[in-house]
Amino acid sequence: MDYNVAMDKDIQDLIRKSSLFRDVNDTVLRQALDVGILRSVEEGGFFFLQGDPAKHAYVLVSGRVKMVQITPNGQQITLRMMTPGQTYGGIAMLNPDAGYPATAQAVENSTAIAWGTEQLRRLAEKAPSISVNTMQLMHGYILELQERQKALLTERVEQRIARILLKLAAESGKKTEEGMLIDMRLTRQDVAEMSGTTLYTVSRTLAEWERAGLLKIGRERVILREPHGLVRIADDLT
Repeated sequence: MDYNVAMDKDIQDLIRKSSLFRDVNDTVLRQALDVGILRSVEEGGFFFLQGDPAKHAYVLVSGRVKMVQITPNGQQITLRMMTPGQTYGGIAMLNPDAGYPATAQAVENSTAIAWGTEQLRRLAEKAPSISVNTMQLMHGYILELQERQKALLTERVEQRIARILLKLAAESGKKTEEGMLIDMRLTRQDVAEMSGTTLYTVSRTLAEWERAGLLKIGRERVILREPHGLVRIADDLT
């Protein structure tokens, strides 16, 4: 490849801390960096589509990627937002013929390192923790889907929206003078898809919370001014 991933210290640190290569020794990590493919996707483009053969697993290096799933009835659901250092497409390691269960779309210009199925399996022969990490990653996704289903059945929509905002702030929050900025481009439609409700409901709810001083809303920008107030809503203590 034109760019030498193995020579970039920042990328090395991201890969070392990723869920895919956690606890992998330096020798195998260097081998992984040597064979990794650096792939860039412009805003709105796709790393892969739901149903495509799962040929590669990825660790995001820069930008933001959302994982989107189309349900059998045609509804689009945003499962999660990926931030640098996070792994997606891990099914390529376990069962590539099953296809990707979701679409990976760049919400801003994004770069990731990709490893093919055979590359990952050869690396896993030298470092079995890669296989364990992948299974733990898949298990985490299953638990996440179960929690989402439970929330849809048992929680008020305001609770779900508050939980989504708090989760995103925990993953990519940045302290500012105005409060905790969710440091990614985030639309009301994204929040609606992640919380299982409508764009109208999200817009109305966020407007109410802004008037109450809990949030500050800008174009594709959310600042949590009173996170504890959102925690109370998320825990149904209001």
